[in-house]
Amino acid sequence: MSPKDITVVIPTYNRPESLHRAVESLFWQSVRKDGFSVLIADNSADASARFAFDALAGKAPDGVTLHYVHAPAPGVANARNAAMDALTTQLVAFLDDDQSAPVHWLEELLATYEGYGAAVTFGPISAELPDDITTHRSYFEDFFGREPRLREGFVDKPYGCGNSLLDTHQIPGGKPWFDIRMNEVGGEDDLLWARLKQAGRKFAWAPKATCYEHPLPQRVTLSYTLRRALAYGQGPCTLARRADPPRYASLAMWMGIGAGKFALHGLKWLALWAVRHPDRAFELDKAIRGLGKVLFWKEMKFYGAATVSQRPAPARPAVSADANDRGASRHTREPLPANR
Repeated sequence: MSPKDITVVIPTYNRPESLHRAVESLFWQSVRKDGFSVLIADNSADASARFAFDALAGKAPDGVTLHYVHAPAPGVANARNAAMDALTTQLVAFLDDDQSAPVHWLEELLATYEGYGAAVTFGPISAELPDDITTHRSYFEDFFGREPRLREGFVDKPYGCGNSLLDTHQIPGGKPWFDIRMNEVGGEDDLLWARLKQAGRKFAWAPKATCYEHPLPQRVTLSYTLRRALAYGQGPCTLARRADPPRYASLAMWMGIGAGKFALHGLKWLALWAVRHPDRAFELDKAIRGLGKVLFWKEMKFYGAATVSQRPAPARPAVSADANDRGASRHTREPLPANR
């Protein structure tokens, strides 16, 4: 395989500044002279990213070919599926529109894929936060980042779609690949990863394929991250409910596990909160993830019609791009239930 076999897909929704940063980071990839494609999947109703696409296409270096697809029906799954329908290469790398890639990102993903041949290859994510975020900073770096300190090779758990390389020839069954029922809540890739796992496909980790995450300022709050934590915690229950036939025993098991985690980590959080421990948010996050398994039916909306448009933020000092240490990734999916 070569970079010519890769299309980098960037779904976007009303974030022109972030989109420019993401795409322009690809112009400096070490493999750009070998040639690769970039596909922007515009999920805005009014095709607002078309203006950014036209400007970026005029700036693209030789070897980097930009393509555009409009997916007006709101929802992250709709955007990804529209991109997959327009895909002409075997490999697809996913970069979110609030991310950017250092020069060797694509090279490292491809090298790990060639070494292991996994269906999906994932890389680390380093969260870039403004300097004025001080309270719960380590928690926010952990939540928006992904750095489980794994060695290169196969991994048991899948991660989020952002910063991954997917071999479409290894996907069993037909399209659509991304679950449109998850358009507004996220986790649209969960069933795809479960499908791959059930078919015996492999996941791999590329430790040097780091990309950077630039979360919107309004998202660097506990009110946002804990809502996401609740939705992440619902993952195993959602898979059990949507299996064919539904796995009610598995659902009951996960609800019990969730109740236990909520009680255990809730008590730990209360103890840390009482002394105002700086890491107390980590325990609260774990407790809320447990609660998500109990409240598995509560729908949380983050995308589609619920998406928050990018708003201008005050100018901030540049933040170091050094990788952040992480214990357990907040972009890690909950463990997939055993195959039926």
